[in-house]
Amino acid sequence: MKTLIVDDEHFVRKGLILTVPWKEYGFDIVGEAENGQKALEQLSAQPIDVLITDLTMPKMSGFELMKEVQQQYPHIWIVVLTCHQDFGYVVDAMHAGAIDYLVKTQIEEGKMEEALARIEKRISDGTRHRQQAVVQKASCPELILVPSGANGKPDVIPWPASPTIIPIEQGCFRISDYGFYDVKPLHKFWEEEQLYESWIPVVCESAPEKDFMTTKEWVAQVKESIFYRFRRDLPSPVRFQSAVNRSAKGTEQLEKIDRLFHSLHWIFDTGLFQTWIQLVEETEPNSTYVGDKVGKFLKALSAINGAPAGLDEHKSMMEQRNWHELLQSLMELRLYLQQRNFPEETAIGIYKAILLIHDELSENLNQENVAQRVALSRSYFGQCFRPIAGMSFHELLTEMRIRKAEELLVATNDYIYSVAEQSGFQDEKYFSKVFKQHRHLLPKEYREKYRK
Repeated sequence: MKTLIVDDEHFVRKGLILTVPWKEYGFDIVGEAENGQKALEQLSAQPIDVLITDLTMPKMSGFELMKEVQQQYPHIWIVVLTCHQDFGYVVDAMHAGAIDYLVKTQIEEGKMEEALARIEKRISDGTRHRQQAVVQKASCPELILVPSGANGKPDVIPWPASPTIIPIEQGCFRISDYGFYDVKPLHKFWEEEQLYESWIPVVCESAPEKDFMTTKEWVAQVKESIFYRFRRDLPSPVRFQSAVNRSAKGTEQLEKIDRLFHSLHWIFDTGLFQTWIQLVEETEPNSTYVGDKVGKFLKALSAINGAPAGLDEHKSMMEQRNWHELLQSLMELRLYLQQRNFPEETAIGIYKAILLIHDELSENLNQENVAQRVALSRSYFGQCFRPIAGMSFHELLTEMRIRKAEELLVATNDYIYSVAEQSGFQDEKYFSKVFKQHRHLLPKEYREKYRK
């Protein structure tokens, strides 16, 4: 595969070219460029199969170069170069069309082989997929429409052909013979007609048996693909991938994902954070599992004084946060949590304590037993808690219990005494007093004001 390397740092380019065993993995380095403009000049002068580009460069950024390459040379596979501290850009680059990434520090560490093997496999798989798509282009791929907002029926959509429309589970529709043979014209049509506000189009290029496509299990699999692949800020048709294939790695990967996440060391170690993201995106666990895990972390740690707003935002069923939105919130909170002038293990201990409090709000919690359970002495725990959390242990416990009560008041019809008990208050009168002190409304008044 003829490969071009683009990076504004001379020694990074030379280090990549001279020290990495490219040929062992099928890559032939045929050129290098110091910025996006120089890269485009080389692309016009010789055939290139793979572009490896930095993202932050003068004159033309990697994102601008990617956009130009996708328009002029859509066959080229794009891999991005990154430093650990710039990893936030990689997420956007992957969604913008890059197939993988290389971390610059891996050059010095001699750890490029694993990444090269992974990239070579993705290109091989992608090449086969492109070849299959050419063969299948004679007919429209199956299209599933999943409602994304207030909408009517898909028969009012001004399709370029006369489609066959079949209603299936949960307000979804299966569409065939609709007149688009590729994702790009479908996306352009969806944008021009402003259809993303009503429907998420899911392209099924290798559809299963027709009978299976009407089942609840099928619709659940389609929605799993939407969770991982659809972005409300940059909408585009979703390519369906069967959940059967995604779950083939079994429980071992899920256990690894769990262990890594619950360690909380990824808050301070960007390499671990990258690894966790990669594991999730390769395994694609059930969206409820991922949403609950990340959502609980965001919700618990957002109680820290001064945490970014909106991290634990509740949305309607159709507007639940997808993987990209959860990841963006997680990255935002992660950066905030790093700003503590305490040893890493100490901060992690306090964060684990806050998660423990969140999980056991209705229990009889006190500073001594929580400190013991996160392996910190009571005195050191008390000394560190306020500087890290922005409030005392008791203040945070009360705030989190009040937040729990707010949820129950709005989402349930439970009696006030039951809301108090579920939130960790054993006395209804004391609960009402504390609630009014914090929210300036009695629990009953709060329910009447915010119940939709």
